[in-house]
Amino acid sequence: MLSSRTSRFIHKFLPIIGTILLIFAQYLVLAEDDPPPQPAYNENPAFRPNSVHSNYGFSAEYFRYNYSQTPVIIWWTKALFPHFNGNTATIHCDLGTCISTTDKKKKRDPATRGFIFYGTDFRAHETPLPRQPHHEWALLHEESPMNNYILSHQPMLQLFNHTGTFRRESDYPLTLQHLPSLSYLTSRDPVPLHEKNRLKDTAGLASVAYIQSHCGVASDRDSYVQELMKYIKVDSLGKCLHNKELPEELQNTLTMEEDGFFSIIANYKFHIAFENGICRDYMTEKLFRPLHLGVVPIYWGSEAAKDWMPNDHSIILKDDFASPKELAEYITFLDQNDEEYEKFLEYRQPGGITNTLLVEEMERRPWGLSSMDEPNFINGFECHVCDRILERLDAERLHAANPGENPPPPPPRLGQYTHMGCPQPTRAVDTQEPSKPGNEWLAFDWVNDFWGTWDMAMALKQMIQAGEKDSRKLFDFLEKMHGRH
Repeated sequence: MLSSRTSRFIHKFLPIIGTILLIFAQYLVLAEDDPPPQPAYNENPAFRPNSVHSNYGFSAEYFRYNYSQTPVIIWWTKALFPHFNGNTATIHCDLGTCISTTDKKKKRDPATRGFIFYGTDFRAHETPLPRQPHHEWALLHEESPMNNYILSHQPMLQLFNHTGTFRRESDYPLTLQHLPSLSYLTSRDPVPLHEKNRLKDTAGLASVAYIQSHCGVASDRDSYVQELMKYIKVDSLGKCLHNKELPEELQNTLTMEEDGFFSIIANYKFHIAFENGICRDYMTEKLFRPLHLGVVPIYWGSEAAKDWMPNDHSIILKDDFASPKELAEYITFLDQNDEEYEKFLEYRQPGGITNTLLVEEMERRPWGLSSMDEPNFINGFECHVCDRILERLDAERLHAANPGENPPPPPPRLGQYTHMGCPQPTRAVDTQEPSKPGNEWLAFDWVNDFWGTWDMAMALKQMIQAGEKDSRKLFDFLEKMHGRH
């Protein structure tokens, strides 16, 4: 039988799992007990360039590649397939043309070179095994790390060839996906500070707003806000820690980008912007929306968020304070000192956006959110994968035509931990005191979710090393990995 940790995870989180790798070893012998430590990747023959192009699983006649064929890319998880006229499209990218499809029957087509996986929908027990030497696998994941924690582990990330994630280190970074343009930060006139103070004094408005309706999330943000509420008044307008009503027509979360919703939030001086998952460079509209509205964000999520802010004094970082009490004291100080508060809004003045990293990244990114002249990041990543496949095909073709003059293709790209690696979820407050938010967090069993996916990642790795053809045998490999038969 399985370990208790893995058993609980399998029972509860079967639909959440997934990843892949680029290791191919046809006759790898698996240990019966826990596997020995893996060799360094540059020592593992499966990572040497010749093994990537060796004949694995097909006869030599079948694998002989026709370089006149247009390479095929399969969206194995098809929710974000960016074409609307059927399940197949021809895409024209910088280096040439690829065929993009959701037709999984093309898995064994020799022209199929790429597979794109959307991280939230990735399932280890649905991966296209056996993985062939010429397949290049790509991860697209701009959403929360808590959606699929298997993608936070190094053994998984090193198995992708191409990555497009919220991390700046990924191959196709989506770090600023929630910032349409630099002008977005200053394009809306803020509510004047004297009006915010008047609303606080005459309408009973708190200085701080909190709006979340997704409770019990991996960051345990509600526990921290509940503790903060002991020291400062917070208007909580969402379902979590709810204490104030939104107008009925704005209670649906789909209205959170409407002007009526913006007008309500703009009346507050501070907005608690806590992400549902904690990871470097994972920043959402929760951070950029208050900046757009002229409201000071109290932020928790990416520890590197200041790297991407308009200047070095535009947000308050929760992690700069030892406790909710200390944070509340600082908010109170700013609330009572208009001059100090307004320093956080100086980025809105002409020339106020002084962060050169932010400016350069917005100019450099190859996709856009507000211009028809730029591809969206989904089509952009698809072409990124196509171009990388075409690069390798060209190198293969040249080497095959004249091995003496043309070197073999370079080693395949491999994803790194820095491309999306995220830490284990933990409680947001150090307390044993029972609370509704704490109980909700515990009920989701985030720690077992995180480490259960590590077990599944290692099992999937063994499956591919063993040449397994049926990904549905994942749990058989889990039992073998734990020495159970």
